[in-house]
Formats: sequence, structure tokens, C-alpha cells
Amino acid sequence: MTLIATRRIADGTVVGLALGTAYALKSYYSRAGFDDLHWILAPTTRLVEHMTGSVFELEAQQAFLSRELLFEIVPSCAGVNFMIAMFCSLACGLVHAQPSVWRKFAWLAASGVAAYALTIVANATRIAIAIGLHVMQPSLGVLTPERLHRIEGIAVYFCFLCVAYGVAAHWTGAQREPAAP
Repeated sequence: MTLIATRRIADGTVVGLALGTAYALKSYYSRAGFDDLHWILAPTTRLVEHMTGSVFELEAQQAFLSRELLFEIVPSCAGVNFMIAMFCSLACGLVHAQPSVWRKFAWLAASGVAAYALTIVANATRIAIAIGLHVMQPSLGVLTPERLHRIEGIAVYFCFLCVAYGVAAHWTGAQREPAAP
């Protein structure tokens, strides 16, 4: 078997493992309650507290609550869908840039760690901005506070995803294939 064939098989295996992991995580998240998501909600909440200066208390099996702001961080705030997108983007999108089979599998693990860490930062940023919107209660015609909250979340996640992928692509030396003439 040639080196190119070995690398392609390794690429396919890594992509398959990444997609399988993403499916398993999505399946877990679809049934998870607050206590099941403590591993991502707690560090996100601590970072939100640091960013905003607000205090959040644990409301057993329900949420992290800021009584001062009347704002909750609940399971739907976990950012697991973003983490899945980040993980798949990094793992599947840049595995080809890894020069050896061992490095391809190491990249899969590194993509998981990076996706988790970036999710906490992106999610805390999104929630901190959402708190600001919550306090201001802006309403711009059809852009109700709820719609602004959704748009803000999409914008923050999109920016984090693009920047993280760009930095990772640069760091790994991934190159775009030249366009066919």
C-alpha cells in the first residue's frame, strides 16, 4: 500500500470517528438535563461571572441564576451544538494537513480539546452579550429582544468558528488546493 493510500485511509478513519463522536454527543445532548450538562455549564457560568461581574447561584437541577439580573443559564445555553460544529470543522476539515497517521489521530484528540475550550469561551462571550441585551431590552420593530438574542448568538458563534478555523488552518499549514483552470 502506498503512503498516499495509507494517509487517505487514515483521513477517512479520522473523519468517521469524528462524525461518530459528533452523532453520539448530539444524541446525548438531546436527552440531557441540567445535571448532565454541568461539565460545560459550570465553567461557562464561571467565565460569564468573570466577564460581567455578576454572581450566579446554582438552582439545583435547573439552572445557574443571577437574582440581580433576573437571568438564567439553562441547558439550552450549553453550546453543545456549537461544540459539535467546532469539533467537526477542525477534525474533519484539517485532518488532511497532518503529515503522518499518528499526527492525524492526535489531531482528532486535539480538535476535541480545542472545541471544548473554545465552546466555553464563545458561549461565555455570547451569554455576556446576551446579558447586556437583556438589561437594555432593545426592540427594533420586528427585531424583538428574543430575535436579537438569537441573531447575537448566531453572530458570535459564526465569528468564533471562522476565526478558530482560520487560525488552526494557518497553524497546521493547511493550504487550499489551487482552482482548476
